[in-house]
Amino acid sequence: MLTPRLPLPSGVPVPMCFCGDPCKVANSDEEETYHQRYWMCENYAFDPPARVIRIGLMTPPPLCDFKQWIDTEIKEEDKKYLELCKKWEAERLERLEKRRQEEAAEKERKQEMERRHAAA
Repeated sequence: MLTPRLPLPSGVPVPMCFCGDPCKVANSDEEETYHQRYWMCENYAFDPPARVIRIGLMTPPPLCDFKQWIDTEIKEEDKKYLELCKKWEAERLERLEKRRQEEAAEKERKQEMERRHAAA
């Protein structure tokens, strides 16, 4: 997934990655570190232009995996959002399971009706 460009935190010096290049700010989308900002290698996020992909000039990203956290805690509103997402996902799965059971029961009912009709 592409990481959108984020503004640099004010007063924080930009570190250099293992490649020797200045780092960029990224935003985590992992649950344990949701929306926390961190420094990462500018070269690591590999997003070649479409033209480069079409003509086959893609090269793999460098192996620099520099990461340094700026934020150390998840904001309270992000924690609440994650909890809501978990709740919505549980409700969605519950609805899917209920629908699956209803469809299975309907299929069984139709098969029973066909068996009765065929036996008559």
